Amino acid sequence: MDTSFNDFNDFNKDDNVRAPDNTKVERLMEDTRSEYEKQIDEALYLSIQDFKQQEQIYKQYEDDILNEHVKIYNERKEEFKGFIFDLNKLIRLDKEIKEIYEIIEPIIDAYCEQYIKEYELDSLTYEKIFKIIGNVRTSKNAIELLKKILIKI
Repeated sequence: MDTSFNDFNDFNKDDNVRAPDNTKVERLMEDTRSEYEKQIDEALYLSIQDFKQQEQIYKQYEDDILNEHVKIYNERKEEFKGFIFDLNKLIRLDKEIKEIYEIIEPIIDAYCEQYIKEYELDSLTYEKIFKIIGNVRTSKNAIELLKKILIKI
């Protein structure tokens, strides 16, 4: 046991430390480029900086558009959330409500995703939808908004 302790002490002796490297003095070379080459390098540098700045502006613009899209989507989805939930509960019990749900659910999704602003329906389908939905206890605001989306032709 005593030998391992001595080995450890032998390892820490200054004999195992190497000498520091010699210092070096470096000198930059003189710029021997022509004035034309210097101007080209400066123009290239400015062009790259301008490109990076434009890229950052475009990225911010894209992010703003995407954020606005998500915000509108969430607002529209929230407006119809209770209405869709109420219809979902009833489609298991009523065949007519299920048929209406299958018609208006993709239209509402397309509206929320901002693919459409309004949707044209024939007058028979339009009247049937609002006759059946009028009997459902749900948000009157969602029904009024649905009337703005669904247009009778």
